[in-house]
Amino acid sequence: MRSQWGTIRRKALFVLMGWLALALAGQAAAGTLDDVKKRGKLIAGVKTDFPPFGYVDSAGKNLGFDVDVAHLFAKALFDDENKVELVAVTSGNRIPFLQSGKIDIIIATVTVTEERKQVVEFSDPYFLSGSLLLVPKASPIKGVEDLAGKTVSVIQGAIQDKDIEQLAPKANRVKYGKVSEAVLAVKGGRADAFTQDDILILTLAKENPDMKAVGKPFIPRPYGIAVRKGDLTP
Repeated sequence: MRSQWGTIRRKALFVLMGWLALALAGQAAAGTLDDVKKRGKLIAGVKTDFPPFGYVDSAGKNLGFDVDVAHLFAKALFDDENKVELVAVTSGNRIPFLQSGKIDIIIATVTVTEERKQVVEFSDPYFLSGSLLLVPKASPIKGVEDLAGKTVSVIQGAIQDKDIEQLAPKANRVKYGKVSEAVLAVKGGRADAFTQDDILILTLAKENPDMKAVGKPFIPRPYGIAVRKGDLTP
């Protein structure tokens, strides 16, 4: 798994650096880019509860693939990878934070959807992820087809909320703001399953021996970096 992730990471970085080079070559809108340069730092929204893309270690340091990318952007803009302010975002607040100017860019496992394309600009895709279910070890649930009459925890603002509504209309969805809250709901018996992107669910199953990942990945979609509408020109 580690070597496979390393290969994925290298390919994703190659895609993103190509997109970054294109933006800096003249496609980035002058307004935001000028503001960033005048400020002297980039403000990037990243996840803090989504390993291996964005998380916080025991020392309180932001780590993960998306965090590495944020530092690469700072390096390209200022020749100093530390000239980036990392702002913790969730699936529910990341786009509002971008639109309100609290952050300049979202590098936080943003799934590219047609609906989101109406409000933000996306980079080229850099990762493909479906969704899985996290359930207690003894759970009889084997996949989405077993969710009728069950309570499923989802993250507010995440695509799985609508996906479960479509794929398991008889399931009861309960929304949480943080991954930790959604997982605790399952552990505490307040939910029968938690659904999120497959790479996160697999990581959580590995970290929690009393839980397991089940089902086949459903509705795979790509991740992209997001910026405000108009921040990139065709």
